[in-house]
Amino acid sequence: MSATDGPVRLAEIYRFLAQTMRYPESSWFNDDFISVFKELLVQLQWHDHKNDLPGKMTDEILEEIQVDHTRLFINGVPHVIAPPYASIYMDGTLNSTTADKTRDYFRKKGFDTTTTEFPDHLVTELDFMALLEDEEEGSSEEFLRIYFRPWFDTFRDLVAKEAKVPYIRSVVEVIDFFTKDETEAGPDQAA
Repeated sequence: MSATDGPVRLAEIYRFLAQTMRYPESSWFNDDFISVFKELLVQLQWHDHKNDLPGKMTDEILEEIQVDHTRLFINGVPHVIAPPYASIYMDGTLNSTTADKTRDYFRKKGFDTTTTEFPDHLVTELDFMALLEDEEEGSSEEFLRIYFRPWFDTFRDLVAKEAKVPYIRSVVEVIDFFTKDETEAGPDQAA
């Protein structure tokens, strides 16, 4: 994803955003990755968010982001603060009705539902929307409306309140920007 490659398609953005929500590892979470994310923030004219990100990736910065990612999304004490699963917000429990409905929707659209994560995990949903957009631009709208938006605002608000590192807050705000219902977006959306 680079401005020099021509126009960026929504599928590429969803795919990139899915990567931003994976556990940060030094093999990919590096200066090049942060540079691409900063470029996206510049294109959105979100200069404050860009300026909050590290200038150069160090082991200490990576560890700080890993710790916050773990605390928020994987294993916090006394509980995970913002589990990235739709079923938690929609049903109150993990891998329940919402996960089953999401898995059925994947199958209905002809996609393989074999994954190491539950189908209603944020990364899985973003990857799925990228696949839908690969097939036909605009085809993720139904999934967004039925499966994604009903839970994401609550998740976003938790992350905005609880994240300790600016990178994670920025990621969730960018996901919100690219998944928001355009008919509900106000004039200050791009600021």
